[in-house]
Amino acid sequence: MESQTRQDKIIEIKSVKEDDPIDQHSKQIQDLHFQLQQLKQEQEIQKSKAEAAAVQPPIVAVPENPAAPPGKPDKQAAAGASRLNTDIHAAPKQKQGKNAAKNAAKLAPKALEGPEKPAAPRVRGPQVSPDLGVSTNFDKLKLPEPKLKSKGYLLPMLYFDMGPNNLFRLFRQGVVTAYEMGRTVTVPVFHRHPRMGDAAEDPFVLPIFDTNYTVDLVWPPSETVDVGSLKKFMKVASMKEMKKECNGKLDAVIKCGTIDAKRYDGIKHFQRAADMKVLKEIEIASYEELVPNDLSEGIIAANEYKCLGIVYGKKCLPDQDRWLATFAKISKYFWRPLPIRKFAMSFIENVMENRKFMAVHWRYESDWLDMCKPSRPKGARERNREICRITMGLTYDDEVRNNFIQAIKDKLADYNLKTIFLASPPNNIDLIRLFNQSFPGNFFYFDDVEKYAFKTEGEQFMTNNYKTSFIEQEICFRSALYLGAPLSSWTQTVLTDRLSRNIKQHDSVLKVVGEGRPGFPELVFQFPEGNFNFGGMIPGKKV
Repeated sequence: MESQTRQDKIIEIKSVKEDDPIDQHSKQIQDLHFQLQQLKQEQEIQKSKAEAAAVQPPIVAVPENPAAPPGKPDKQAAAGASRLNTDIHAAPKQKQGKNAAKNAAKLAPKALEGPEKPAAPRVRGPQVSPDLGVSTNFDKLKLPEPKLKSKGYLLPMLYFDMGPNNLFRLFRQGVVTAYEMGRTVTVPVFHRHPRMGDAAEDPFVLPIFDTNYTVDLVWPPSETVDVGSLKKFMKVASMKEMKKECNGKLDAVIKCGTIDAKRYDGIKHFQRAADMKVLKEIEIASYEELVPNDLSEGIIAANEYKCLGIVYGKKCLPDQDRWLATFAKISKYFWRPLPIRKFAMSFIENVMENRKFMAVHWRYESDWLDMCKPSRPKGARERNREICRITMGLTYDDEVRNNFIQAIKDKLADYNLKTIFLASPPNNIDLIRLFNQSFPGNFFYFDDVEKYAFKTEGEQFMTNNYKTSFIEQEICFRSALYLGAPLSSWTQTVLTDRLSRNIKQHDSVLKVVGEGRPGFPELVFQFPEGNFNFGGMIPGKKV
C-alpha cells in the first residue's frame, strides 16, 4: 500500500504542467516532505535496533559546554544536562533505511531542478547594511509634538489567533497611537504561544483552525514591558485598571483599514478574554483620519470616548519614516521587562564572556515547508519557493550544508567576529547540530540560555515560551551584527528595536547563505501593520 502511495505521488508530480513551475515546485516539495518523514521514521527504527544491540552512536569531540573555551573551567557544570545535548552532539547518522534513502536520493534533485542561479560577486569586509526601505535620519523629519491632552484610554485590540510576538507588534503600534493622541495606553492581556505546550496558570481555550488549544493568559503588564520606564514618558495602565475605570465597557472601537475576515475570529477571542462590552464601532479607511500628519485633532476629539479600543487592519498605514521616528523618541523608555534585560546581559557577560558576536535568526524549519504546499496561495508559494529549497537541503544535501556554513564563516570574517548566537525553533535539530560542530566553543543557542537560567535564577525563571522569546530577542538586539529572517515578525521586532536606536549593523540571513542569488524575499521594514511588496524577487514589484 505504501509503495502504491509513493507511486501515485510521483505520477502526480509528472502530470504537472511544464509551464507552471511554481505549482510544479510546490508539489515536489510536498512529495519531498512525505519522503523526509519516511526517512526519519526508518532512521528511528535503525536507532532503536542499534540501542537494543548496545551500540552507542559516535560522539563528536566538542566541548560539553560551548561557552567554556578550551583550557578554561566549565562555568555551567551545575546548570543541569541539556535537553537536546544527546541529539545535538551526536554525529550525523550514516546508516539509513535502504528504501527511504533511495527514494530521497531520487527526489532530492527535483526540488532543486532548473537552471543554476549565479551567485553575486562577494564583497569582503564590513558592508553598509540594507536600508530596509525606511529612513533612520530622524532629525531631518522634524516631527511635530502631539497637540492633544486627553483623560481617555486607548486599548490596542489583539488578534488572538496569532502568536505572542505578533500581539506584541500590535501593542507597540498602540503605544505610538496613544502617544500621538495624548491618551493613556493600556497594556492588553496577552496569551502565551498556543503550540508550545506551556503549563497554564490562567487557562483560556483558544480555537485555531480545527484545534482547541489551552493557553495561559498574561495579565500583569510588567511581564510584557518595563512599565516603570515607559511611565516616565507617557501614561500607562494595566488592563485591569482600565476595566475598572471604564466599568467593563469600551465606549467605541476604531477599525482602521481593511480587516481580513479570518482575523475577526482573533478579535472575538481577544474580546472574550478581555471581557469588555463594545458600545460602538467606528470604521476609518486610513490612519490619517485618526491622527493627521500635524498631530492635530482627527475624527475623535481629545475627550470623546473615554474608553477607546483600536483594531489595526491592512492599509492602516501612516508614513513609515514618521512612524519609526516617532517610535525612536519612545524607544528611550520602551524596554522589555527589567528581569529579562538583566538576565540577557548577565548571559552575554558570564557565558559568552562579553565577546562581540553575530546573532542569527533562522525561522525556517520543516514546518515552513507547509508554505510551499499546493493548498497555499500562489503568491505565498512564490515568496517561499527558494526558502523551501534551502530548508530541505539543510536536511539531506551535504553541498547545501557546507555552503551554508561557509557563508556564515565568511560573514563572521568580514566583521572580524568569531562568536555566534542562534535563535531558531528548538525542533531545528539538524541546523543546531551543524552549527555546534562547525563552531565549537563559539556557538550558543537556547540550551545554553536554559542551563544558565537554571543555574542562576532557578527552575521557575524560564517556564514558558513567552519569556524565552523575549530573552532571545534581547540577546539578538545586543549583538554586534544581526542576520534577520525575511517574512518573520520575530525578526521585525528585533530590527525595530535596533533601527529605532540607530543600530544599523544587520543583513538578511537568506541573502548571506543564498550568496546573493535571486529568488529570496528581501529583508524590508514591515512596521506598522499593512501590505508590503517584496522587491528584488518578483519582476516589476518594488518595496
